[in-house]
Amino acid sequence: MRRMLNALFGALLAVMGTCALWAGGELLLAMHDPALGGPEPAAPTWRWHRALTPVYEQWARHRLAGSAAAQLPLDDIAGTEWPLFGSVYYLRATENLDRAWQRSPTGARPSEYARGAIDAAADLVADPSQAHWVMQHWGATSYLHRENVFYRMLLIDAIATQWRILHATPHAALLREQVDAFAEELSVSSNGLLADYPQQTFPADVAAAWHAILRADEVLGTDHRESVPKVVRGFINAMAPDRELPPYAWFGEPAEPTSVRGSANAWLLHQAPFLWPDQARAWAAAHNRRFWQESTWMSGYREYDKSDASPTGMDVDSGPIVAGLGASASAFGIGAARSLGDSARARVLALEGIAVSLPLPNGRLLLPRLASDAVDAPLLGEAAMLYNLTQAPAPGFEATSPQSLPIPAFAWVVLSLQLLFGVLVLRSGMERIVRSMRPR
Repeated sequence: MRRMLNALFGALLAVMGTCALWAGGELLLAMHDPALGGPEPAAPTWRWHRALTPVYEQWARHRLAGSAAAQLPLDDIAGTEWPLFGSVYYLRATENLDRAWQRSPTGARPSEYARGAIDAAADLVADPSQAHWVMQHWGATSYLHRENVFYRMLLIDAIATQWRILHATPHAALLREQVDAFAEELSVSSNGLLADYPQQTFPADVAAAWHAILRADEVLGTDHRESVPKVVRGFINAMAPDRELPPYAWFGEPAEPTSVRGSANAWLLHQAPFLWPDQARAWAAAHNRRFWQESTWMSGYREYDKSDASPTGMDVDSGPIVAGLGASASAFGIGAARSLGDSARARVLALEGIAVSLPLPNGRLLLPRLASDAVDAPLLGEAAMLYNLTQAPAPGFEATSPQSLPIPAFAWVVLSLQLLFGVLVLRSGMERIVRSMRPR
């Protein structure tokens, strides 16, 4: 029995060592991936997407069949918002990969092997039972017809992306109704903004809503682009009290602005290059000047302005903050940088993201999986990584930053530890297995 336990423990060590070496190998390959900073999807995303797809379909269909969403309290952000946000990330990543496949058709086509997951993800977002929390905020009969920016943005984007990938959707009538009504409501808003929740308005989500509307126009045959130059009024002048960037949010009645924050800037800059190119360049310059923090050891985007003498702590939007660097600001900074054609910053952020993601031999990402909500949104982190690492630049922003930045020492340290740990633990495990097999 002792020999058997020793062999099993040795096997466990061998698996751990192999996983560590694999993660190190993935990071080493990423350092030499010419597409890591864009414009094409990063090389490992093809394999990661294949691995995540059947799991995502199974999870989405299981959640659709259950009643968990209707039992969640209003303040459970991870349980209410993340399942739908993650589904939009998965759909957008799938579209990004499918479009890249069309440019260079090699291997299995994402729109074909992922068809079931695409339908399941879109069905999940379109399912009214998943909207219980916004019904509580806005009313069961008016939640689709009054403000509710965050949810309606996700709804439009999910259905439009399903249609864009598969050239069909069972939710076409709902999409058309939402696009026309939502665009009109946003256009006539007194200040260019609408609320996500009562007395809670997040400008970056309004930008995402307009981007979703324009993406839906392409499949509906509608055209709301003439409204886009007008609605930038919600993000500039009096609506940007710090004179450069819009605030993270407006809270209360009357609405008061919060400070500018890196996570909100990153989400805004995912959308702005597709809406207001010149304004996006100005915002990006301010964001880089005030929030980009570069050092020999680690680089990334801060959650709070460098000049903010008393920044507040982390929250559900910022994620962990380490040495001033925000997890969300830096992770979503990958996609923002790729949208802007800033390949240098996108590459640095991507390397750091892959270093801490711990890719496994089965194509799954260990840390993003562990950092997600285990009960309600277990796949959010992996879907978000895929979305960020596959994002293509906006028209006119291709390769605007050809220069390179040095790889932060953090990535080299992680790589060294992964390889050293992997070799030592794999060797220890194999030695235990060999010893357990020797005759006494």
